Order: sequence, then C-alpha cells, then structure tokens
Amino acid sequence: MANTDFALDQKTETPGLEYLRWMQEATAQGKGLGGLVREIAGLMWGPGKLQPNEYFMYKLYDDQRYGADVKKTFLGAQRHHELLAALDMPWPKIANDKPTLTALLRGHELPIPETQAMRHAARTFPGAKPLFSREDVLRFLREEADYPLFTKPTAGACSLGVANIESYDADADCLLTSDGRQVSVEDFADQAEQFAADGYLFQSRLTPHPQMADIVGNRISTVRMFVLVDEQGPVLLRAAWKIPGAETVADNFWRAGNMLGGVDVETGDVTRVLMRTAEGTEPVEEHPVTGTKFDGLTFPEWDAMKDLVMRGAAAVPSCHLQGWDVALTDQGPVLIELEGDGGDSIMEQLCFDTGLLQGRYLDFLNKAMLQRKENAKSAKRRSRKKLWANLSQLNMNAQRSGDTESEPTTTHSA
Repeated sequence: MANTDFALDQKTETPGLEYLRWMQEATAQGKGLGGLVREIAGLMWGPGKLQPNEYFMYKLYDDQRYGADVKKTFLGAQRHHELLAALDMPWPKIANDKPTLTALLRGHELPIPETQAMRHAARTFPGAKPLFSREDVLRFLREEADYPLFTKPTAGACSLGVANIESYDADADCLLTSDGRQVSVEDFADQAEQFAADGYLFQSRLTPHPQMADIVGNRISTVRMFVLVDEQGPVLLRAAWKIPGAETVADNFWRAGNMLGGVDVETGDVTRVLMRTAEGTEPVEEHPVTGTKFDGLTFPEWDAMKDLVMRGAAAVPSCHLQGWDVALTDQGPVLIELEGDGGDSIMEQLCFDTGLLQGRYLDFLNKAMLQRKENAKSAKRRSRKKLWANLSQLNMNAQRSGDTESEPTTTHSA
C-alpha cells in the first residue's frame, strides 16, 4: 500500500532569526555589545549593505578569521538586487524557463539532462512527449516512462516540487521513490497538477561519476559555478559544491542535512564544508553516509567541469551574472541549471574567507551603479527638455490665439 506522507515541496525552510543566541555566540568570542552594534551598523551602510541576519550568517563577528577590510567585501542581498536593477537583464526570467533554456543550450550542443515528457495544457518541449492533461500524465507514468526519473517544475527554483522516482510497480499502481517510499500514481499526478499551469518536467535521472558515487553515494551532486561576464569577457570567480546528505531529495543547501563546500576554482581543491542544520550551519569534516574525508579532497575531473561551464558562459555572453549548476555524471559534466542573476550570493561567500566585493566583481558593480546614475541623470535631462519644449509650444499657441482674437473684424457694405 502506498505511503500517504509523500508530498512535493511547495516552499523552502529557513532557520528562524535567533538574534539573542547569535549575539551570545558573538560575545563569547570576545565581541563587546557596543562594538558589535557599531560593526553591524557600519556594514549595513557599507558597500555590501549587509543586513544583521547576513552578518550573523557569515559569522563576521569572528575577528580571528575576518579583518575589518575583509568584512567589507561581503555582498548583501539588497546590494545584489540593486545591481540586478542597474543591469536590467532579461536573463533571470529566460534562465528560469527551462524549455527555453534547454532549446538554447541544445542548439550550442552542450550536455544537458534528457527530458522525456512535459505536462502543460498547451506548451510543448523540444524532443519530449507533450502531456496536455492529467490523463496523459497517468498514461506516461504507467506505460511510456523510462525509469528512473527525476521530475521538476519548468519554472521552479530551489528544487521545489522535485521528485526522485526509482521505478513503477504495476501490480500496486505505485511509484517507488529513491528514499524507499511509495506513492500511488493517481496521488502523484494530483500533486504534479499543482505545477501544471507553468509546466512540469519528467527527465531521465542521471547517474553519478564513479568517483562521485564513492564520495557522496549514488546521488547526483552539483557544483554552483559562478561566472562574471564583464568588459574583459567571462571569468569563473567562485565555485561551491552542493553536497547531498542522507535522505534529501535534492542537493540544495536550504535542505537540512545537506552540505556546502568551497572549491578553489584553479585547482578544484575542496576547502571549508558546512552542513545546513535546523538552527543554521555547522562545519563538518566528512560525509555522514560514506565517511569520505573532505580535508585534502580535490573535486574529480575539475578541468572538464571548468571547460564545460566556460562553454556555457560563451553561449549567453549578455548574461553578466551566471550561476551554473554542473553535475559530474558517468557521461562527464552536465549542465543542470542556470541562475540568470548569478543565484543567491550565499553560495559564493559562505564557505570562503572573503566576499565577492573585490577585484573584477567590485569594479563591475561600481561601473554598473555609476552607469545607472548617469542613465537616471540623462533621463531627467530628457524629461526636463521635453517639458520645456511642451511649455514653449503651449506658450506659442497661446500667443497665436491672442493675436487672432485682437485682429479687427472687416465689414463689407453692398
């Protein structure tokens, strides 16, 4: 009999704001309350516009790890949003639409997951079976699907709405998930319908590279590879390895039990690894399932990973902030997702000793913000010029009207 506790995620879970506990942790490291408040205020008004919760998330109260200048390199979400507004790119929406992005990447002959089918009332997906109704979904799952499957919304983010399906049991009319649960085909189709308005994808599940399977188990694990495209071209600035834990359906770091590891972009060496907990994060030294030690570990096939992401970056050169999720499979690296706004800057900063606001990224941000100000000034000048032109035209029309009214009327006699 199918389990009844299966449900597709609808929203992410984030730790609560526990300022009292955070302040206690900070003061335990010798940070005085007055100094703590002044430092938080200074960073809020600083170049990164960090909010208090971000300050504590990065543990910037640790003066042994972070110097005063280093703390100013951390980018806050507010500043990131200001940069996106200045860039005014269409790419965040384009990249979030998986059929469109798939067609683009396929056209550049880049390796991407195979999509077997898509549920949508009218839209189709290149090379995939169209599922226009719930009945089409039922038929596909019972008769046509090539298992195992990985399913997800076409416009989803943060791995919401995903499922990892191992097989179909025809006798019980149930789907078996990768974590051993069962869900009836009818129930699963009902849950997938929640995402049908925008589209729901059924993809062939990827198989991890043998070395990756040794490290994290038989799970797909991706690396968020952050590429900046500036006047000099694309450059890989940061890489963060999203490491799945014991029983999570996907590797996204918001899921408790998953881990995030910094990766040196030049060498592929894994640096600090943190585990997501119900309260926040904590450092870990080994994988909780396989026991693999993270210290001294180099990510397998790193040069191939870098080569693929730079090929992907070249395919979308007008996307200035690119957050690629790349998986190392038994067929080599595969492009899984693209965040057209670079993605959450937590991924590029949490496991590193410095933030993004340095070097080329800082130069790019400063130029973008300056250009935004210049554009605003130009828009005001144009608006002012247009206003004066309209006022002048009104004045001229008023004068002509006055001249006409003052002209004498001529009377002709017979």
